[in-house]
Amino acid sequence: MWRWLFPVGSTTLCRAVVKGIMQGAGAVAKSPIGFARGLSYALRGGRFVYFQHPILVRYWITPIVITGAALVLVFYGASALYDDLGGAVWSLFPESWSEATGFLGSLATALRWLIELVSGLLITLLGLVLVVVLSSVVAAPFNDALSEAVEHLLIGSSPPPFSLKRLFADIVRTIRLEIGKVLLYATIVGPMFLASFFIPGIGQVVSLVGFALTAIYLGVDYVDWPAARRDWSVRDRVAFTKRELAAVAGFGTGVWVLLFIPLVNLFFMPAAVAGGTMLFVTLNREG
Repeated sequence: MWRWLFPVGSTTLCRAVVKGIMQGAGAVAKSPIGFARGLSYALRGGRFVYFQHPILVRYWITPIVITGAALVLVFYGASALYDDLGGAVWSLFPESWSEATGFLGSLATALRWLIELVSGLLITLLGLVLVVVLSSVVAAPFNDALSEAVEHLLIGSSPPPFSLKRLFADIVRTIRLEIGKVLLYATIVGPMFLASFFIPGIGQVVSLVGFALTAIYLGVDYVDWPAARRDWSVRDRVAFTKRELAAVAGFGTGVWVLLFIPLVNLFFMPAAVAGGTMLFVTLNREG
């Protein structure tokens, strides 16, 4: 499966990501200006998409509507199903608990309310995780088209003529790459997250490493669109990331922070795509 998702050098990419975590702090320390420069592109992308070129709305409105509808369904589902899930869990307790009166009855009622609350939170959390993972895959073709349009505006060239064959090839390529990047991220972060629950004292280390990895991952993810259209090999992308690691990490940090702001995160994906494309074009031209 990895060979299909990353046709060239998947092992090289995985080793490079892990090594990049260790090198990230050193790169930022050596080039704080580069980090700050990358950080600024997280906001430049929003200005480019929403204020300077509002015509780009035709590219980003569809994934935002899909993601927004999915979020509404998540919260509606949580409000509709938390009682049923809580009741299913409560049925595992002795029946006498439901028939208790007085002080014990009050405790039983409070316990059932707590179970239903936790059930609702778990449904919501699971739904949000699914939305985050699946939205990046669903939005991949739209983000690729937006990135291409941004690049043509930056370099002043006309987009290539429309072709159904080219459109289908672009959709397959972008979805394949997005699934691969998500699986790679989960493969590295998942075991670290589980280890933080079972190994005492490792939680803080996992948090720091997880933050660094997420910043680099988000930076690479949104800068990667124009590189993929150029058919760069994995080795080329790794070399570019290593050379511009401070700027890529800075951009990823900006994306990571803004994605945590409610409602802003829903509208920030197009800004991240535009900012990553702008950063790539600038760094590639300089490099």
